[in-house]
Amino acid sequence: MPFSQKMRSLLVIAFFACIAITVATEKESVCCKEVSSKKITVPITGFKIQPSRPPCVKAVIFYTAEGAVCSHWREDWVKNKVTQLRRLQAKEKSLTMSTSTFTPRTAGSTLNN
Repeated sequence: MPFSQKMRSLLVIAFFACIAITVATEKESVCCKEVSSKKITVPITGFKIQPSRPPCVKAVIFYTAEGAVCSHWREDWVKNKVTQLRRLQAKEKSLTMSTSTFTPRTAGSTLNN
C-alpha cells in the first residue's frame, strides 16, 4: 500500500475514534435544560453545580443511585443539601490528610528528640 493510502487510512481511523470518544463523553455529561423543585428522597451520592450555558440552565445536579437529578439552585432544601455535602467532603478531606501524614513506627525504631 502506498504511503498516501496508509496515511489516508490512519486519518479515517483517527476521525472515527474522535467521534466515538465525543459521543461517549456526551453520554456521561449531564446538561440540565429543566430543573425540578421536588425534594429528592433517595440517597444522594454526589453533586455538581452547573452554570448557565445555553442550552443548559443554572442548576444543581445531584447524583443518586437512580441517576442524575436536575434541581433548582434557589430552593432552600437544595442549598441546605449542598452545604451539608460540602461539609462532609471537607471532613473526609481533613481525615484523609491527617491519616496520610501519620507515619507508624516499626519495632525497634527510636525518635531522636
